[in-house]
Amino acid sequence: MNRVGHINTITTLAARFVLEVEGFNANNQYHINIHSENFLIPVLNEVFGLKLENLNATQKRNYPAIDLADFTNKVAFQITATSNFSKIKDTLKLFFEKELNKQFDVIYFYILTQKNANYSEDKIKEIVPSDFSFSAAEHILDKDSFLQKINAISSTPKLQAIAKHYQHEFSDVQIETRKHEFEKGYLRSEPENLYPNMLRISFPDNFYKAELNIDETGIVQRVNDWLVKLGKKPIKKMKKHKVVKRALKEINASCDDWLLHEGCLFTFKNLHDNNEPLRKIVDAGTITAIESKDYYSQDEDTNRVFKHLLRKTLSGLCKSREMEWFAQSEVFRFANKPKHPNSKRVKWKGKKEATKTVIFEMINKKEKHVICYRNLAFRCSFYCLDDNWFIVLNPTWSFTNPGGYRQSRFESAYMSGIKRLENNNAVYNYFRFFGYYLSYSDLFTTDYPYITVSPAETVSFAPRIDEKVWNPVKVLEKPIEAPPAELKEDTELNTNLFDE
Repeated sequence: MNRVGHINTITTLAARFVLEVEGFNANNQYHINIHSENFLIPVLNEVFGLKLENLNATQKRNYPAIDLADFTNKVAFQITATSNFSKIKDTLKLFFEKELNKQFDVIYFYILTQKNANYSEDKIKEIVPSDFSFSAAEHILDKDSFLQKINAISSTPKLQAIAKHYQHEFSDVQIETRKHEFEKGYLRSEPENLYPNMLRISFPDNFYKAELNIDETGIVQRVNDWLVKLGKKPIKKMKKHKVVKRALKEINASCDDWLLHEGCLFTFKNLHDNNEPLRKIVDAGTITAIESKDYYSQDEDTNRVFKHLLRKTLSGLCKSREMEWFAQSEVFRFANKPKHPNSKRVKWKGKKEATKTVIFEMINKKEKHVICYRNLAFRCSFYCLDDNWFIVLNPTWSFTNPGGYRQSRFESAYMSGIKRLENNNAVYNYFRFFGYYLSYSDLFTTDYPYITVSPAETVSFAPRIDEKVWNPVKVLEKPIEAPPAELKEDTELNTNLFDE
């Protein structure tokens, strides 16, 4: 569709938008006004080049007089269906009484219905300070004035994105669904069970801290001897964490569940245990047991260090589950075989035992060879709520070259393709899969006592969340060139595999 076609689509559906708001408000149903705020965010962002957020959803602090804001660009919006001057006047008075002009350089009004033909600029000047720019003609918008701004956009892809937002929101199906939801009270009264993307974790009450006891000079010398033997240039210095890894390698030990901080080694592993390999690289006289809660609750710095220790410890659990930390993308992903990379399946148990393909071969359609591997992965962070700790887990994919480790140069292209194939339900199932997989244990599973992950927990939430929050419109992106490959939707996970 060309530029004119996109503008015609936007114009037609914008008129539907106004009629729908007027219809609901005439019946004293105002939930559509709140819903409109969320719809307008991506549209306003496209037109004005902003990053607006809905303050009712994102800010603990109550922001009177405004509904949407971009704190970086210092732009605020009031979204309202009331067009009279009293509404404008009262909002502006409140805006300046609360000194919001110190945070924002601009405030716009978006009238969901139709703005008045005239607003008194003289009366506005009585309210607005002389050093703040506001005029009714420029800063009070409605459908018609907003369409003028859209019509001035020269970028066809941007117009296409805006049209797609309108099409998603004001199709016949969406309008009919919304009518049912608002008129029947569906959104207001019925609760629903939600799965926040948080997995509860537990860990030992204490961790250990000790100073290092490593012959760093000797290690560097041995590394250089090896490099020279290979005909490579020797190094002058090694980073401390690489020295530790090398020291562990020299005693035939391999582990990542430790952290270096201020020259000391932190770990949940018992350094008093003579059989613990980490004990061999620390000064035994400096080993100290530290209570976890006392440490992470001291201040933000110690809390941040503790979260880093949790991430390093999680890498130990993931390693026992055939997963690896890939620092370049900051993801945990299923690990391929170093010498003989291939597709991979793993065993897990939810409602019943099952297997899941976690590494897929990406085959060139024409030449039938492996272009890369597609590894199931996740990003995570750690969150503490009332002394309960959680992993905030976001499933994703990692694409590796045919060697099975390095990032594929086609990752961006294939990742875009995956996003077009997968819906939010697929991502939700991956999240639940990781919850079960990381907590799964049987006779053949290596026990890892330093961090325990629990399956996903439900939270009952009322009122019910509008499904469009979970299924936002997908904006078309410019395709990235890559070899044609077998990029198929992963359909192995479904609700029948999970405990309800």
